[in-house]
Amino acid sequence: MMNVPKDEPDAQHSIEPLDPEITADTLPGEGSLPPWEDVQMDPAEPPEEWLAPRYAAFAPAPADSPPQLVRTVNLLPSPEHDIPGPDHVDRIAEHLLARARQGLDDVFAHPDYARLDGPAEAFARAVAEHQTGIPYTQPAYFYGPQARVAKDIVEAGRYPLVGQCQQAVTTALCFYGWNGGPYGDIGSGLDAQPHCASLGQGWKQVPLVLEQLPDELWEQITVGSCLFWSAPCPTTRNGVTCSGAKHAIGCGRGSGHVAMVLRKHPTQRKWQLWDTTTSFNDPEPHAAVARGSRMLWESHWWSWIPRALSGGAWLFRGIARPGSLGSLRSQLAPRGRARLLLRRRSDRKLLFRSPWISMAQERLPISWLFRALRGAPFHETIEPSFCVNSAGDGPRDNRPLLDCSCDANGNATMSWRPSQGLHDRPGRAEWSTDAPYPAGGTSPPKPPSHSPTPPAGALSSALLADHPELQRIAAGDGSLGEGAHGPAVEAIQRGLLALGISVRAGVDGDFGQRTKQAIQAFQASHALDPDGIVTRALVQALDGALAAAGR
Repeated sequence: MMNVPKDEPDAQHSIEPLDPEITADTLPGEGSLPPWEDVQMDPAEPPEEWLAPRYAAFAPAPADSPPQLVRTVNLLPSPEHDIPGPDHVDRIAEHLLARARQGLDDVFAHPDYARLDGPAEAFARAVAEHQTGIPYTQPAYFYGPQARVAKDIVEAGRYPLVGQCQQAVTTALCFYGWNGGPYGDIGSGLDAQPHCASLGQGWKQVPLVLEQLPDELWEQITVGSCLFWSAPCPTTRNGVTCSGAKHAIGCGRGSGHVAMVLRKHPTQRKWQLWDTTTSFNDPEPHAAVARGSRMLWESHWWSWIPRALSGGAWLFRGIARPGSLGSLRSQLAPRGRARLLLRRRSDRKLLFRSPWISMAQERLPISWLFRALRGAPFHETIEPSFCVNSAGDGPRDNRPLLDCSCDANGNATMSWRPSQGLHDRPGRAEWSTDAPYPAGGTSPPKPPSHSPTPPAGALSSALLADHPELQRIAAGDGSLGEGAHGPAVEAIQRGLLALGISVRAGVDGDFGQRTKQAIQAFQASHALDPDGIVTRALVQALDGALAAAGR
C-alpha cells in the first residue's frame, strides 16, 4: 500500500505548470475602458418554450455539447487491470489510489476538448479541474472570513472545498491574481454588479438573446465576464421599505446570483456558464444533480439569458467584465483530506478503508479522485468511494463534505446531501475513524464469525482469554456498556488498539464515550449492530480478529 506523506508535499504529484505566457492582456481584458455603461435598447424576450414555469432552465443540450468534466470522465473507456477477482480488495485499492494521482491528461485529450485551445481555454480547464465538485455552502463556515479565504487563494494558492455562486467566481478570478477586494468576495446583489465592473467594464439593459447583442458588445464580453441577477429593490420586509441609503434585509442590494462565462462558442453566439445548481438546472440529468447535489459545474451551450431566477424573484441586472488581473496561477493546492472505502454492494460490508490522505500535501483536486473511479475494477460487486472532508483549517475540523463514488455501471458520480450546511453521510463509524481497515492486511478481511456460542474458557486471543468477565460475556452471560470499568474494559481497549482502531482515551479501564465510539467502529466494520456495547457477538468477533492477527 501507499505511504501517505505527513509533513511536506510530494513534488512528483504536483500539478504540471500551465503555460507561463498566459498573461494579463489575454484574459479577461485590459481594464482600460470606463467601469460602467448603459446599453440603451429594449431587452429582448427569449421564446416562451425556453422558460420553465417557475424559473428559466437551460436549453436542451445541442449535438456539439461543450466540454463538461463530469460528463467527459464518464465517456472514457474503463481502464485495464490485472486483478484476478473482487476478493483482492487491497489490489483494487492500490489501483484506484494510483489512478487518483494521474491527473486529467486523458480527459483533456478527449474529442470533447479538441476544438478548443488558447489562454482562455487554459483558464476554463483550470477552473473546472480545481473547483468541480465543490459543494454549495459557505466557505467562511469552514475556513474563516471570506477575505482570509481570498488571501489564501492569491498568496498560497489554497482554494476552498466549499463555495457559493459568488465565492466560486471570486475563487476563479483569484486564480488570476485578483485579491478578492475589501470583503474577499465578488458579491451577488445590485452593489456587486458595478463593483465587479469597476475591475474592467460593465453593461446594463442588454438583450436576453445573445444573437441580438451588438457585435462590438459580444466581442468585449470575455471568458471571466459575470452575469448578475438580484432580488427586487426597493422592497418591504418586516415593515421596513428601502429608501435611499436605507435598505430592507434581503433586498437586491445584497441578495442575488452571479454566474461566470467559462467558454464562448468558437463560431456561434453561445456561451458556457460556470455556476451552482441552486438557481437553474440542466434538464438533461447530470450525474451529480441526480443524487441531490448542490455543487459547482459547467453548463451546456447557452444562447440566451434568463430574465429571472429563484422562482422569478431575482431579476437579470446585466453583465460585468473584470479587467486585467495578472498571470494564471500554475500551482494550486486544495484544502481538506480524503480516504478511499471499498464496500460489497450486496450487503454493504466494509472491505477496505485507506488512511486519510492530505489533499493539500498530495495536491489532489476532487476532480482527480472523481476521474480515478471511472470503470473501477469489479464495479458490479464492489463499490468504491472517496470521502472528502474539510480538515486543518479551523475549530470545525474534519467536517464531511462530499462523496465521489462508482456506480454498478462503472460511472463516476458525486453526491452532497445538505443537512444544516453539512453532509449527512451515513455510516459514521466506517469513515470517521483514523484507523485503516483491514489493519496492515494483504488479503481479504475475515468474515464475521457465526460459530456457536463458545463455552467459558474458549476465547483464544491472548489479550482476552485471561479475563473471566469476558469469558462469561462470550458464553452469553451479561454485557458491558458505558460507565463500566476494570480489567475487562482495559482488555477490550487493548484489543481494539491492537487492530489499529483508535481509542482516544487510551487504555485506562474506563468505559467512556470514546471507548464506545471505538467499539462502534469495530462493530460497523464486522457487520455487527453498532450499539457500542460489549456483547457476546462483539467479544466473539474481537477474539476472532485478534487470533487471526496473532494477538
